[in-house]
Amino acid sequence: MADKKEKSVFEIAREMEEQQKNLLEQRKEAERLKEEQERLAYEEQLREEKKELLKLKQGIIDKSDMIYETEEEKKEYTIRQKISDFIYHNKWWMGIAGFFLFMCGFLAWQVITTVHPDMIVLLLVHDDAFHAMCSEQISALFENYIQDENQDGKTVVDVYYIPASDETARRSGQTGESTKLFAEFQTGEAVIVISDSDADEFIVPENNLDDLEPYFSDYQETDGVRFYLSDTDLSDRLDWGDPLDDDIYIGIRKVKETMDSEETMQKVYDTSFPALEKFVQEFGHLKTEENAE
Repeated sequence: MADKKEKSVFEIAREMEEQQKNLLEQRKEAERLKEEQERLAYEEQLREEKKELLKLKQGIIDKSDMIYETEEEKKEYTIRQKISDFIYHNKWWMGIAGFFLFMCGFLAWQVITTVHPDMIVLLLVHDDAFHAMCSEQISALFENYIQDENQDGKTVVDVYYIPASDETARRSGQTGESTKLFAEFQTGEAVIVISDSDADEFIVPENNLDDLEPYFSDYQETDGVRFYLSDTDLSDRLDWGDPLDDDIYIGIRKVKETMDSEETMQKVYDTSFPALEKFVQEFGHLKTEENAE
């Protein structure tokens, strides 16, 4: 019969470590049980003393050997035991206080670390690749047109991608695009819109976008509430690589009463319109006598 395989040094060391660990856990458990027994005995002693004291006050008894002995033989508890007893009797209140302290700290951390954009651009064109490749460039482009509006030391423009089309409407139950779009148009935080004909059914541009003719009628790309982008150099500036579709345009929302109030939206509009004006001036083409109507 083959000799029994000897244990390796590592196996022996692991067994010794496991034994030491078990022994340490047993000691900790024994210490915990001892402290628990002392605490319970102390609580029982207090209850009995209270009963005796009540009897003394009511005149049922004249004296109490228990209270006398307790006064003579009063036990001194360690700081650790006092802390443990305090925690045990106030654990619920401490838990509630700890929860509120955590929430206050979390909210304070969010306020301190959250970056609040100076302007928001709504990208409604349903093209995931365009969003992935160009959103950062769009942000950087518009950051050149604005100042540090919220005075936080940074100029930040966020692009909110909310694709609006028949396809996204069908899947909205899973992805919530329609809800997000509706929510954005109920507030006045974002007024610059990059959209296309697929999204028109959802945002109804003639009702919700401002007429650009009074401001940019000298530009070939201006058509009512839309400033078309297909014939501009925007695709090259964004490193998109392909010409933009003919129906993609940029516009700005009308100032209306929203959940944020008309005054709040007007303030956002006043910040965003100069940025749109600089965009048009940079990418638009002035009409000439040949192409002017």
